[in-house]
Amino acid sequence: MSTIRNSNPQVKTENHGEQSGQKGRSVWLALKRPLSFGLAAAAFLLLFFGLQGYVEYAPRVTLAITIGVIILWVLEPIPFSMTAVLVLFALPISGAVSTELVLSGFASPAIFLIVAGMMIASAVEQTSLGKRLAYQLLYWFGEKKGGVLAGIILIPQVMAFFIPAAAVRTAMLLPIVFSITSILGVTERDVQGKKLMMGVVVGCGVSGTAILPAAIGNVITVDLIHTYLKQQVTYLDWLVLALPMWLILIPASWWVLHRCFPVPDEIPVGLKRKMKAMIRELGPITTQEKRLLAILLAVCGMWALEGVHGLPPVIPALIGAVLMAWPGIKVADWDKILDIKFAPLIMLGVTLSLGRALYETGVTDYLSKWMENDLTLYLFSNPALAVLTVAILTQLIHKVTSNVSTAVIATVPVVMALSAHAEGAPALLLAFVTGVTCLFGFLLVVETIPGVMVHGTGWVTQQDFFKPGFWLTLLTTAVTFLMAMTWWTWLGYM
Repeated sequence: MSTIRNSNPQVKTENHGEQSGQKGRSVWLALKRPLSFGLAAAAFLLLFFGLQGYVEYAPRVTLAITIGVIILWVLEPIPFSMTAVLVLFALPISGAVSTELVLSGFASPAIFLIVAGMMIASAVEQTSLGKRLAYQLLYWFGEKKGGVLAGIILIPQVMAFFIPAAAVRTAMLLPIVFSITSILGVTERDVQGKKLMMGVVVGCGVSGTAILPAAIGNVITVDLIHTYLKQQVTYLDWLVLALPMWLILIPASWWVLHRCFPVPDEIPVGLKRKMKAMIRELGPITTQEKRLLAILLAVCGMWALEGVHGLPPVIPALIGAVLMAWPGIKVADWDKILDIKFAPLIMLGVTLSLGRALYETGVTDYLSKWMENDLTLYLFSNPALAVLTVAILTQLIHKVTSNVSTAVIATVPVVMALSAHAEGAPALLLAFVTGVTCLFGFLLVVETIPGVMVHGTGWVTQQDFFKPGFWLTLLTTAVTFLMAMTWWTWLGYM
């Protein structure tokens, strides 16, 4: 009786290497949590005791807690929302701010705008309208050169008008993209598959540029502008500021991905026929879908006319959500509409409260004084250079502050405080540039929720982000500077 032995040394080496890699990852995962907590605690203690004698107690402890929390958000030893809850009791217990202030973010219209947006998105998911839109775009563009990628990028741009959350748009788009890859016979190891998945990341990232409720970062930025500058930015104001940038970035993003993931220029013959069959399976557009579309258009119309009727975006959104389940109009089930996720709401509420705490305790004044020097005052006093400086600074901060909401709360207050000390600095525009630049996180997986969600499919790796992310970072910065030299100057914001 003989024993079968594996005599292939290469297999043994590969197995040994794989086991070593798994062991290394296990060790890192075991150490990650205590190291993360240790680093956050060390940062807190260093700031709290190191600034004693230079900074008063309330701003000192607020800054120390903020930096500690940002470290936990970046390293993520616990879920984002759990870290956010720490802020809710850490600030009041420390005596830095009152309980009323730390909970004030949850009373912001921004919270209810996101709630209403999630309710609307839930209603849309209960119908075939989203799928119909996606299939129709792919029917039109699918058999054109680069058309599939163009369709994937365009779908979230249209969705952004009535689905105000990048995570929801990504969740709705991914199943459609998986259907497309199945039809085309594309696998996760193919360059074409990587290109299409990166199209989801970039398309969903860019889609929040010009539509105010389409990104939580936009909503936080507007709230901070109102808190710090006492100025109201409407849906139409944001749209006018960002529309040309958005229209440039859509085709430019397609071009970057098309160049970064070269594949044979084969037109997917038969895709148009298959999309037509899938549209036929959905049947003719139903009365339910027509009602839903009418409500969505009405909500968007009311958002655009905010300057006329004076109602903030949250009111039309809530009206739309109620109408979608109203007896006689009903296009969705009310119980399902109410089935929303609370983690993003907790994160949003805490970041809004944290921004207000930084302002009320005077932390931003201290930060602006520390950063204030001849160079920063010169850069911020020149509007065009100020825009370029802020765009580059925000990109750098975003690389170490992985969540969009965290990047906004870490950057916008400081930029506005510096603007207040620089003569001629366009504070409102710089805050807008900071907020919108936080959406353009394409270099690292963890910079945006769409990046994390698509990476989780296993179709793309961090390596796949580097090349397109590098060029997209340069592109978005260049387009921002171009807007400063042209569009925003013509509008009188510079």
